[in-house]
Amino acid sequence: MPPEARIEHRYPEALAFLRRHGADALVILDDLAAHATPRGDRLVVQASVREIAARLSVLSKDTVHRRLRQLQRAEVIVLVGTTTASPFERPTYALDLSGTGGSLVRTRPRSA
Repeated sequence: MPPEARIEHRYPEALAFLRRHGADALVILDDLAAHATPRGDRLVVQASVREIAARLSVLSKDTVHRRLRQLQRAEVIVLVGTTTASPFERPTYALDLSGTGGSLVRTRPRSA
């Protein structure tokens, strides 16, 4: 389980992203960001279409796949390391939140 994260959306940039890409893309991007880890100066996440669809449960795997491709065309996510050792290996994506109006803030886990 990833550390707790807070995803912040800044108006009006986030609204422009939402209008351009739709709510499905925004929810998927938020899911990717919440599970991402910093690697150097970028956020990187490893996730499959089925894994994202299962976590969100309101989107089909086909919808997730279409929106991931849309986010790739918009260069919001970039596929890292296109050569995989196994066809079952989850793809790794680098996230670029700069034009989305969103940002990720890691928080400390709450103590029990």
